[in-house]
Amino acid sequence: MNIVLYLGIILITGLFAGKVINFLKLPAVTGYLLIGLLLGPSVVNLVTAETVTALSPINSIALSLIAFSIGGELSRHQIKQCGKSVLVITVTQVLGAYLLVSLTLHYLLELELHSALIFAAISTATAPAATIMVLREYKAKGPMTSNLLAVVALDDALCLIAYGITMALAKSLAGKVSGGVGAMVAAPLWELTGSILLGAVFAVVLLLLSSRFKEKPDKLVLLLGLVFLQAGLAELFHFSALLTGMTMGCVAVNLLPRQSEALFRLVRSVDTPIFVLFFVLAGANLHLGLLVKVGALGVAYIVSRIIGKVSGAMVGATISKAPAVVRKYLGLGLIPQAGVAIGLTLLVQQDFPEIASLVTTVILGSVVVYEIIGPYFAKLAVIKAGEAGVNRN
Repeated sequence: MNIVLYLGIILITGLFAGKVINFLKLPAVTGYLLIGLLLGPSVVNLVTAETVTALSPINSIALSLIAFSIGGELSRHQIKQCGKSVLVITVTQVLGAYLLVSLTLHYLLELELHSALIFAAISTATAPAATIMVLREYKAKGPMTSNLLAVVALDDALCLIAYGITMALAKSLAGKVSGGVGAMVAAPLWELTGSILLGAVFAVVLLLLSSRFKEKPDKLVLLLGLVFLQAGLAELFHFSALLTGMTMGCVAVNLLPRQSEALFRLVRSVDTPIFVLFFVLAGANLHLGLLVKVGALGVAYIVSRIIGKVSGAMVGATISKAPAVVRKYLGLGLIPQAGVAIGLTLLVQQDFPEIASLVTTVILGSVVVYEIIGPYFAKLAVIKAGEAGVNRN
């Protein structure tokens, strides 16, 4: 079948799967993932592995829009409302996952310390896409939602720092330091700096050029073109495309709030079909066979990461005296894990090829679990916090 036919099948089946899953009181994104899993190589193989690869640019397009939208939630007003709780919760949920995963794998399963630390660093990553889609679907608004959006946005940056420092430490423990610890730490810092600078430049360009166009279609074309361009350049320079997009949205909304809000509304008016394609293809890319291979190590990783993220967020919210709904439910929105974690496994293949197969199998297997259960827990957080349906605009 040709690509256009595949796109039609994916959109139609995704739409109906989302509606069917809603009858079961589950988020539509769960339906998208499940229908993708059904159509993909793991089950009926209608959407083949070759097709998923051919349509992979959709992933970059969707993630660039998601990242830009997340950045738009980080206005000064939103950050002021959340206060110091955002930064504290971001740090504590990362530390919670890092410590619990490393201790569990090293002491309970007797995994070598440097290997346990690598798993711990990867565990800090949180996939924003599924959580953001659930918040949008349920029109969530309130202190828990605001804090969750900000934490998810900052998590990517902190994960990159944690991974860089950990890899330097792991190489030292394994007796294979090359280029010095400083060089290992400098690499993620360069990635962070480059991502932020690139995103900031594109935000300024967007605001300057968009004011020169009066018609909404023209503004939309300009906006999409710049968002895709910055995402492509980020990949070209080996920056974090997520962090670049977030920075672009964040700088734009803080420089000119009124003008940028109109631009964010334009994005929301056209991005749903792209997100349906993204999540159905993400489901097709999940491999059920990996669940059999993860074993005790995989189960320990999955459980300890969830407990670490949830308890870490709870501790951070308590320390920062965040509202009760933030303390109780925010951690439930941090369970999904996908793109960044998978990307880090590729780096493990370069630096620790001797454990790369084990790390890749466990992480990819856990992604299957996290991406399926994550949207449900995000929905549970929104419902329990009483913030579903508050934003009717």
